[in-house]
Amino acid sequence: MTVTTHVAVSCLITVTTTQSGMNSWQQAMVVVVTSLLAHLMLDLIPHGFLATPSTIFKKVVPTVTEVLPGMLTLTTAIMLFGNPLLFLTASAFGILPDIITTLFYKKRRMISQIPPLLAVHKIHRKVHWFEKENDDGTVSYLFPNVPLLSLEVVCTLLLLIMLFK
Repeated sequence: MTVTTHVAVSCLITVTTTQSGMNSWQQAMVVVVTSLLAHLMLDLIPHGFLATPSTIFKKVVPTVTEVLPGMLTLTTAIMLFGNPLLFLTASAFGILPDIITTLFYKKRRMISQIPPLLAVHKIHRKVHWFEKENDDGTVSYLFPNVPLLSLEVVCTLLLLIMLFK
């Protein structure tokens, strides 16, 4: 899933949590755990990609397309609903598996020495059951990218409508 999808879900979780009547500590715990679990659950669904760990921050168009809409979604949610720390926390945990996986491919030795990060990476790779890691470090996909990415865009737009209605 793209960063935007994960951020939109995390923002939706945050809005729901802030309207629940829980105290601040409970809200923080709920958005942390739920955003992280939501990421893993969403990643079970076969999806396309814009940027990969090898292209993120190296190729401008995929990186901007991957990151900018999520940042705009997060900024808009904070402006409309307040509570910036809670939204930032939820979004950070909502994209944490992708950050750890990207770091793993860039700094494998470092991540391998930090057991909790390595565990998150391994779980994240398992939920991506529709991808196969090749011996040369590349990834093969069981399904074509464009149709899955198009479907994700439609679903993300629906999430944004729910969030900002």
